[in-house]
Amino acid sequence: MKAIVLHNQSLFDISIRYTGTIENAFKIAVANGLSPTDELEPGAQLIIPSDVEINNDVVNYFAGKGIQPATGFNYIESEITPELEGISYWILNKNFIVQ
Repeated sequence: MKAIVLHNQSLFDISIRYTGTIENAFKIAVANGLSPTDELEPGAQLIIPSDVEINNDVVNYFAGKGIQPATGFNYIESEITPELEGISYWILNKNFIVQ
């Protein structure tokens, strides 16, 4: 079986959607030469190994509701930008005022 990656999907999202368990993310990662925490490229095709156990109740729930989990989050894509702090980020007379 193959899965096509959507925007902001992780291996864990793919695993839960297509196999019904998060544990299978590790088998999917190995089958595709990835690390479980790698960022996935939207549109990429991933192989779902045939030897994974499938929880049909969970898979059918997601399919029936049309749910495509996409829990990946990126600061660049969000409106939330962290305020960087520390001497490496301060600029004299801008956010580091010498009096």
